[in-house]
Amino acid sequence: MKQIVFAIAVWAMSTLSGWAQSSETFTPKAFHVEVTEMFPLSYGASYGLNDFSLTLRNDSALVCMPYLGEAYVPSFTYDGLRFEHQYDKLQVGKDKKEEATIVTFNVKHGIVAHRFIITAYPNHKTYITVYPSNAQACSYTGEWTATHQ
Repeated sequence: MKQIVFAIAVWAMSTLSGWAQSSETFTPKAFHVEVTEMFPLSYGASYGLNDFSLTLRNDSALVCMPYLGEAYVPSFTYDGLRFEHQYDKLQVGKDKKEEATIVTFNVKHGIVAHRFIITAYPNHKTYITVYPSNAQACSYTGEWTATHQ
């Protein structure tokens, strides 16, 4: 009887406190990241962001993220990281030490090419770095969820 009560208590604690690992599997070609923090190179970090995201599905990248950085080549038609375009050169790798999946791809938006590097961890934490062809890189953190293609 004590074992059953103990097992139920452990299960309840792990479920309520988030200790249990999610059974959701990261899929490199179909995921959504809720962006919560931004780390520009030349400016201070921004925390507690809302309503910003990156989604990959159906060979397209839907990007809605803030950007703060210095442009090397100004583009007067550039409206930042808010677009939906097809991606190319998708590559998937593994970081065995940290058990992370690393996804890289390119997206062209107007005259600016963007290189995205996403590191997704089993605990749903995500680290994103964006390298625009005309400006400084900017990094982000957030949490991923799987999407359906």
